[in-house]
Amino acid sequence: MFRPVITIAVFLLILVPLHSYSKVRGETTYLNIHSEILDEEHELFIHLPNNYHQPTKLRYPVLYLLDGQRNFSHAVGTLDLLNQSNMAQEMIVVGIANTHRSRDFTPTYDENYNEWGISGGADNFLDFIEKELVPYISENYRANNYKIISGHSLGGLLSVYALQSRPHLFQAHFAFSPSLWWQEQVIFDDAETFFSDTSELNNYLYINMGSEGGDMLSAYQRYHELLNTHKRKGFSYNTDLDTSESHNTTALAGHSLAYQNLYTSLQPSKEVLSGGMPAIKQFYKAQSEMYGYEIKPSYRAINSVGYKALSEKDYSSAITIFQSNVDSYPYKADAYDSLADGFEASGDLQKALEMRALAIKKSTAENVENGAYKTRHANLLKKIQDKKL
Repeated sequence: MFRPVITIAVFLLILVPLHSYSKVRGETTYLNIHSEILDEEHELFIHLPNNYHQPTKLRYPVLYLLDGQRNFSHAVGTLDLLNQSNMAQEMIVVGIANTHRSRDFTPTYDENYNEWGISGGADNFLDFIEKELVPYISENYRANNYKIISGHSLGGLLSVYALQSRPHLFQAHFAFSPSLWWQEQVIFDDAETFFSDTSELNNYLYINMGSEGGDMLSAYQRYHELLNTHKRKGFSYNTDLDTSESHNTTALAGHSLAYQNLYTSLQPSKEVLSGGMPAIKQFYKAQSEMYGYEIKPSYRAINSVGYKALSEKDYSSAITIFQSNVDSYPYKADAYDSLADGFEASGDLQKALEMRALAIKKSTAENVENGAYKTRHANLLKKIQDKKL
C-alpha cells in the first residue's frame, strides 16, 4: 500500500493576479509518502505547471527528478523559463528526495564502495517508482503516459540503467555526467545487445559530460561511440561534452538543453509542417498511437502554420488556424496576439484591437512579459486613430 502522510506546504499562485510575480510560476507541494517496497518514508517535491489550474482538461508529461532536494529548484525554474518562450513542454515535476542514494542508484553491489554506502538496490528503487510512485501520481494528478527520468552522476547511471532494463517505464531519459564507470563499467554488459535489438524503441536519451577526466570521461566516450554506431528504430538521442562545466554544474546546464532537445524531437519536421494542417493532424495521430494516449498538436506547430499562411497572404486560413490555437489554449496570451496579427493583416483593425487587448489581459493572468503586447496595442490604436483623421 502506498499512501501520502502529510502535506507540509502548498504555494499557489493566484490565477488572475493584479500584478506580476518574480518567483517561478505554478504550484509546488511537499509530501511525505510511505513505500511498502522500500519500507521507508520518501519526501517528494511536486511542481504543477503554471497553467495547470486553468479551465482545461490537458494532461501533462511527468518528470521524475532524482536528487530532488538538490536539483528541484533549478530544474523547475529552467523549465518555466523555457515554457514562457514555447521552447519546452509543460510538465509535472516530481522531485524525489534521497534516503540511501548509493543503494538506490546503483544496479550492482560493489564492496569497494562500502565506505561511501551500500550499493546494488537500483531494481528495488525502480520497482518503487513503477509500482507505487507512478500509480500515485497518475491517480492524483492530470498526468499522461509520457514519463521522463532525470539524474546526475549516480542518478545519471540509474537513468541509463532504467533505459536498458525497463525501456517501457520512461519514454525519455536525462543523464547528466552519468557514473558509467560503476563497477568496471558493468552497464556495458547489456548495452550492446540492447542497442542492437531490431524492435522499435520509441524513446529518447540526453546525456552529457563536463570537465571530468579519467574513468568518468572514458566511460562516457565509450557510451557515446556505442550510440553513434547503433541506430535503433524509434530511438533518438543527444550528447554534449562541455568542458566549461564542472561535474557539479552539468545538471544545471544540461537541463535546459535536455528540455529543448526533447521538445524538438517530438515536434513535426519542416516537411510535415509544409503539408499544413492535414499533415500535422496525421503526425500527432501517429504519435498518439505510438505513446498510447491522445496528443494534441502543439501550440508551436499550429502557430508556425498560421504564420506561413499569413506570409502567403491567405488571411482567411491564417485567422482560422490562429483561432484554433485560441480555442485549444484559451489561457495563452501569445495565441491572442497571433490572432490579432491575422486580423490586422486582413484589414479588420477593430477585431485586431480586441485581440491585442485580450493578449495583455491574458498575459497578466499568465504572468508573462507583456511589453511587446502593449507596444503592438498602442501602435495599432494609433493606426486606427490616424485613419479617422
